[in-house]
Parts: sequence; structure tokens; C-alpha cells
Amino acid sequence: MKSNISIVTDSTAYLSEEEVMKFEITVIPLTINFEDHSLTDGLIDSKELFRKIDASPKLPSTSQPSVGHFKESYEKILQEGKEIISLHISEKLSGTVQSARIAAEMLDEENISVVDTEHFSEPLAVLVKMASKWVRQGLDRKEIVNLLEKEKKRIKVFFIPDTLEYLKKGGRIGGAKALLGTLLQIKPVLMIKDGYVQTLDKVRTRKKAINRMLQELPFSEKIKVAVVHSLAEKEAQLLKKRIIKDYPNVVYVNIKVLGPVLCIHGGPKLIGIAFWPYQ
Repeated sequence: MKSNISIVTDSTAYLSEEEVMKFEITVIPLTINFEDHSLTDGLIDSKELFRKIDASPKLPSTSQPSVGHFKESYEKILQEGKEIISLHISEKLSGTVQSARIAAEMLDEENISVVDTEHFSEPLAVLVKMASKWVRQGLDRKEIVNLLEKEKKRIKVFFIPDTLEYLKKGGRIGGAKALLGTLLQIKPVLMIKDGYVQTLDKVRTRKKAINRMLQELPFSEKIKVAVVHSLAEKEAQLLKKRIIKDYPNVVYVNIKVLGPVLCIHGGPKLIGIAFWPYQ
């Protein structure tokens, strides 16, 4: 029996084509805007993106999907007699949730639930896959949304940008603003809290920053971990090996490359971890 609930997300989950097909997800992309042209998020890799940025006099901007794009996608699903759960990047960092909510109001709020996950990248992907699993288990839309609201608070994210300049220029620096006056003297360890970029700590070297970040990993409970990065593959692989070696409670570690929209705001050489309880 086919489910009557369809899952929608945006491109900042950076799901693979195989995952999109397997979990039957509708993905609505964000856009990258250079001065003379625009690119659809996900259709360019981070290496090519930074080549384009280096050749451009101005850092490109990013924009959320239009209300019309959401409306069109929602209409197709509703016409199939399905309800919708639409999970998206933190509304503190993007207008994507707002576009989704406006589209839902224009159509059928009674059958569309828009969820601000307060996350992006792998945490967003994890929540999308959780929702898909609960759909297949036969839970109703309200039950799934309630579970998502609980689970999103259990996902922890910490990261180290190589520079704060990209977050500053993109206006996504949030509670880390106090660091701007000391950019040259410190390596910040940042976190996502309540959907905002916040400061966890500030140290003198990248090595110390990674050690500080790893202090946030628990030893007692079984967890899954994602190592996220932009143009820091070698460092990410070393960090993965270190986590496997030093944290026997970690049941799974994968590496997730940040996609274009997130690379623009995080900059090259960003590295971080996301983790959540194993279940």
C-alpha cells in the first residue's frame, strides 16, 4: 500500500540521486547568483565553484526558491491526493522556509506541514530520511512532525571555518559577530544552536580548534557522526579515522562534502562534525 504522505526538501540537504530515488523525495533547489549569471544549487561542485569565485570581482549571493516554485511542486503532489511534509534549511539562515510557508498558505495549509529543521547539509538529510522512514512505517503527518521537532534538537553541529570572511559577507554570522574584531588572532569553533551560527570557543591554532570541537563528542551514548567539509578532503579523512579510533561508542561515521550554497557562506577549508543518537 502506497503512502499518502510525500516528503519535500531543498537542495541544501545535498542528497544523492540514489537517495532521492530510494526515499522518493522532491528536492527544490536554491540558486547561486553571480553578477552576470545564476547557477542552480547542486549542478556544480565546490572546486569549480571556488574557481568561479576566484575569477569574480564579487562574492556571489544565494537565494531561496521562489514561492512559485514551491507552489508548483506542492500542487502536483496535492493533485495525487497526498499530504506533504516539507523540511528545510534553518529559517535563521535562509528565506526558504518562508517561501514554503507562503506557498502552503496559498494552497492547502490543512494538508501541508512546513518544518524549519534549524539545520542544513547532513543534519537536514538525516531528518529527511527519518521522516521518510516514519512515512513507510505508517505514522500520520502530525506524528511525524512532532517527532521531527524532537529529533532536530538532538542533532549537534560544530565547525571550524578557515576564515569568517565568507560568513560575514553572506550575513550568516549570527551570534559569532563578536569574533570579527579578532579574525587574525584566533581560530573560532562555531556551532549551530536554535538555527543560528553561534560561538562555542576561540583558540589559537586549527589543531587546537579541532581538539576543542572533538571534546563535544560524547563517550557514553551510541552515536552516528558525519564529518563535513569544503575542499578539505584529506583533513576530513584523517578526522574520520581519529573518531573511529578514539570513540568506540561511534557506530557509524561518514564524510559529507558541503555543496555550493553552503560553500559560499562557509568558505573553503571549512571542516566540522555533526552527530546524533543512534537508533
